[in-house]
Amino acid sequence: MNSTLVLEYEFSRDGDDFGWLIAKVQTPHFSGRNGMWVQWQDVGDFAASLSTYPINADNPVLGEWGFGEQGQYTEITKVGIGPKGATGALVANVSLANYYEPENRCSTCFETDYPSLSDFREEIERMLHDRTGSAVLNGSVEIR
Repeated sequence: MNSTLVLEYEFSRDGDDFGWLIAKVQTPHFSGRNGMWVQWQDVGDFAASLSTYPINADNPVLGEWGFGEQGQYTEITKVGIGPKGATGALVANVSLANYYEPENRCSTCFETDYPSLSDFREEIERMLHDRTGSAVLNGSVEIR
């Protein structure tokens, strides 16, 4: 069975820079979803970072969204993509927390590749431009 990460972005109706980012991850043994308020520009910056080639193990591509309260940062959605060895394979690490109860969280990872990453980047850019749709990062089996 394949693994996927799906991002959707619902733009705010009042036209401000914030919208609701929905993340869904599905692997053969695990699935999860969440959502949180994110500036659309941050999602665009994440998409642009996906064009990095090659991705350095010391500097993986990272999309991280959370919030700060009372001087503490709470991570809600985190997507990290880095190399898996020297073969050109990539690993997508996904961590999702419940926006309203962040102590409820889950994480998983799966293998992917550069062509899938490129498609994912293009779909994110299209989603933001068209203000509708979703972006899918396809991968293979969950890594244990």
